[in-house]
Amino acid sequence: MHIVVMSRTTLGHSLGGMQKQTMDLCQGFVKKGHKVTVITTGRQDKVDSEIINGVDVCYLTGSKPSHYSRKWNKLAQQMIAQLHQKTPIDVIHSQSMGANGVLKWAKSNSIPIVSTWHGTNLTELSAHFSSASYNPRYWHWLVITPITMLTRYLTMELPIRKASSAITLVSPTLEKHMRKHANGKVITIPNGVFIPKNPGTNFDSKVLELISIGRLVKQKGVQHAIHSLYDLPENLRSKVHLNIVGEGPYLTDLKHLCANLEMDSCVTFHGRMVGDELANMYEKCQIHLMPTTSHEGLPLTILEGMSYGLVTIASNIGGIPSLITHRENGLLISPGNREDLTDNLVAILEDRSIMKTISKAARTSIIERYSMEKMVTDTLDVLVKAVKE
Repeated sequence: MHIVVMSRTTLGHSLGGMQKQTMDLCQGFVKKGHKVTVITTGRQDKVDSEIINGVDVCYLTGSKPSHYSRKWNKLAQQMIAQLHQKTPIDVIHSQSMGANGVLKWAKSNSIPIVSTWHGTNLTELSAHFSSASYNPRYWHWLVITPITMLTRYLTMELPIRKASSAITLVSPTLEKHMRKHANGKVITIPNGVFIPKNPGTNFDSKVLELISIGRLVKQKGVQHAIHSLYDLPENLRSKVHLNIVGEGPYLTDLKHLCANLEMDSCVTFHGRMVGDELANMYEKCQIHLMPTTSHEGLPLTILEGMSYGLVTIASNIGGIPSLITHRENGLLISPGNREDLTDNLVAILEDRSIMKTISKAARTSIIERYSMEKMVTDTLDVLVKAVKE
C-alpha cells in the first residue's frame, strides 16, 4: 500500500510524543513493506523534503511551521494530487485534523481516511480553563481562545471525524469526547515504545537521578517539578538531582526559576535528546516527574520511562490514569498541586523498597500492553481494513 500520513508537525519541527509516535508508526509501516509519504507543514530552514529511515517526508514550504491554515490546505491539496499521480495513494492516515484540507479530494478519488487522535479541542478547552491564570490578558483566555477552540472543533475536527472510515485513539479516556460522528468507528490503540531488554535501574545510588522530559511549555508543569525539589527537606534534597530534557518557549523562565531558588546545583538542563543519548539518560535515572496540567492522551515519555523501570509520578489527567494505577505501577497526583507532588516524592525517597516494587510493576505493564510492534500491527490492520471496505 501507499500510505500518506498528514500531520502539522514531525520530528523535523520539534521533539514531542506525538511527533515521535507518528514517525515510529511510519517507520513500522515501511518495515512491513509499505510505501509511506508524510505531508507536513513547512520548516523554518526551508527544507522541503527528506527521507528518514525509508519514509518520504514532504514539508510544505510556504505554510506556517506546526500550524494549520488556509495556505496549508491549499498546498496540501496540490501536493497530494501530485503524489497520487506519481504513485496512487491507497489510504490517508490523518493525525487529528491533518487531512482537513483534502477531504473533498479524497472523497472524489474514493480514498479512505483513518484519523488518529491524541486529544481534541474539547480536551484542550477543559485543560485551558484549569491552567489559565488571571492576568492582563484575562479576556483573551476567557473569551477569544475558547471561541477559537470551539470554531476549530466545528469547522475542522467534526468534518474529519465524519469523513473518517475509522478513528483510532491513543487512550480510552478520549472516547467520551468522540461521540459525534464517531459511532462504530472508534478503536483504542495505545502508543507503543521500544522496550529495552535489561535496563538495570539502580535504586541504591547515593544520589537518585530524576527526569522531566518533553516540550518546555508552561502547561507541562516542569516548574512544579523544580518547586517540589526545593520544598523537600534538606536531608532528602541532597540525595536527588533533576535532569530536564527538552526545548521550548518556557526554557528561559525555568532557568530563571532555578536561579531565583538557588537550585542550579540540583537541576541540569540538557536540551533536546534523541536516540542513544536519550536511552542513556533513561538508563541513568530512577524517577520520572510529569506534573502536567495539559489534558494528555497517553504521553510517550511516560511509556518510555516505565519501560526502563523508572518510577513515574504524574498528574491524574487525560489518559494517564488509564496507564498508571496509584502506588502499584506509578504514582498519581492532582494536576498543578505542588504539595501533592512533594509529598509523593518524599514517600518514595524515604522508602526505596517502594520504588523497587513500583519499578518492576511499571516495566511489566509496558511489556504486556504497550510494545511498538503491537502499536504498528494494530494500526496497520485498521488501515488495511479501511482500504478493503
